[in-house]
Amino acid sequence: MSNLFKRFYFTSLFFKIASIVFVSVALVSICTTALTIKISKDVLVDTFSRSNYKVLTQISESFARLNDKTLNIMNVISISPDFENYLTYTGPDNKFTYNTIYKMKKHLMETVPANDFNDFTVVIVGVNGRTHVVNNDRITSEVEDILEYDISKNALNNKNTVLYQYLEYGFTSLTRYKNTIVATKVLTNKITKEPYGFVYILITQDVLKNYYAHFVGAGSNISIIASDGTVVSSNIISQVGKKNLDLYEISKDIQSNNKSYINTKMNSDDITILSKYLPVYNFNMVGTINKNMFLSEMYNTSEIILVSGGISLIFIIITFFTIQKSTKSISALVEKIPHIIHGDFNNHISVDGSYETRELSIAFNYMLDGLNSYVQKQVKLEKEKRKAEIHALQMQINPHFIYNTLSSVKWLMWQGNVEKSIDTIDAFISLLQNTISNKNEMITILEEINNIKNYVLIHHIRYGDDIIVNFFVMPQCEEYIIPKLILQPFIENSFFHGFPNKSKGYIHIFVNEIDGNLICEIIDNGIGISDENLENILEKSTNKNTHFTSIGIHNVNDRIKLLYGDNYGVTINSEIDRGTTVKVIIPAQKNFIDE
Repeated sequence: MSNLFKRFYFTSLFFKIASIVFVSVALVSICTTALTIKISKDVLVDTFSRSNYKVLTQISESFARLNDKTLNIMNVISISPDFENYLTYTGPDNKFTYNTIYKMKKHLMETVPANDFNDFTVVIVGVNGRTHVVNNDRITSEVEDILEYDISKNALNNKNTVLYQYLEYGFTSLTRYKNTIVATKVLTNKITKEPYGFVYILITQDVLKNYYAHFVGAGSNISIIASDGTVVSSNIISQVGKKNLDLYEISKDIQSNNKSYINTKMNSDDITILSKYLPVYNFNMVGTINKNMFLSEMYNTSEIILVSGGISLIFIIITFFTIQKSTKSISALVEKIPHIIHGDFNNHISVDGSYETRELSIAFNYMLDGLNSYVQKQVKLEKEKRKAEIHALQMQINPHFIYNTLSSVKWLMWQGNVEKSIDTIDAFISLLQNTISNKNEMITILEEINNIKNYVLIHHIRYGDDIIVNFFVMPQCEEYIIPKLILQPFIENSFFHGFPNKSKGYIHIFVNEIDGNLICEIIDNGIGISDENLENILEKSTNKNTHFTSIGIHNVNDRIKLLYGDNYGVTINSEIDRGTTVKVIIPAQKNFIDE
């Protein structure tokens, strides 16, 4: 059991990598497949919807041609004096009547193509009670009843307009049991404008459906809806004659917003709705596409998922064996490392495995060969740098500075000063990045100056800008490197000790190169330092808890001497009520050389 655990322990890298790869591939595969399916479905539905809108346009053109036929017939009848004579004559049936009927039929046959009568029944009714049916059909209702129909009354109210109206059942032998659209026109005398009859053209559902049935497919339907919401024609027979106000309002919304179609939900189904207005009929032609039904016919989601899963599985299997082979040599290497930890520096590692593992083994063995001599030298070096490390620990950010800075930002935001809040946060972030995130002990003069500028900005936000800080840095000095935060403590001391009452004043910062040395001077016109305090200032810290860091002036002097030697360090000159001058001298270097 212990051997099994040990084997698992040494090969845990394999299981971790394999698990990450497996989960990553699975997630990528699932997300990619889902996204691909969604995008492709959306594109397919969008393309199909645009195509269907063109289909609606073609259907509307077919209905326009149907309207042309009806108008042609009605115009022929309305301008024919024979029809007017027939419908206004009140005498007995005689030779005149039969002669008039003959002329009526002849005139129609000569002016209207015979095929135009195949799609509908033409009925002519006069106010004198006479009727005439053009094709082989007959009227099954009383003339008085027909004249009292709403379709007749509506036509009288719109004498100059051809109206298309819905009848649940027609009034001829061929239409009496069928849903019918009736085109109605009032016949009026050219002089008196008085009506003398009506022309009724009856179009059954079977005829209407022929104009759009071949465009209806799986998941797609077409309905023609009147202005009152009544479905006057549809490939779904059960809907004809019923009102569908919701669908009608949606179609009106599509048209009023100049859209081709919209996507919505109806009865828990994802539906695409298209609409086209038929102006001469005053009908809305509405196409509906059931996305789920349409996609089930056109799109094989299971096949896509199966292919994607198969590709992912193959990739995982290949990756699995590749990782196993690559980590086997590393596992063998890890088994040897505990011996080194226990001080067995002579336990060399065999050089085998992959290229990376062989290179690692060679380097590790080389390290072991020099480790014994290096340890003694390292111990001595660590003793010498121990003091510097202790001082570096003191360069931690003071929490009180963070609290106070955040409180200042909060106060600015409460005042509504967003711009100054942002500037303060940016300065604070930059200051933290360069002190905490940047692990390098050595930075350039330019970076140190930028840190000081950020600190000064935050200080001005907190305490006001009565103390002016000026920077005079020679351009050739910007790339020289210095220990991080080596000038920071002097700026803090100038603010807090040089101007204890927050009085007005200035702080000048000069950086120049003289004889191979970098001279950094911090000059203020504050209250100065007494001789007694000046003697002890390099021996102890005088920081308050509001300072940015915990590093003191004596720490700075010690760090410089430890890094560069006793010939370098900090000197301070001060006069009471005249100000203080701090001079920091270090070698002018662009690359740090540990002396």
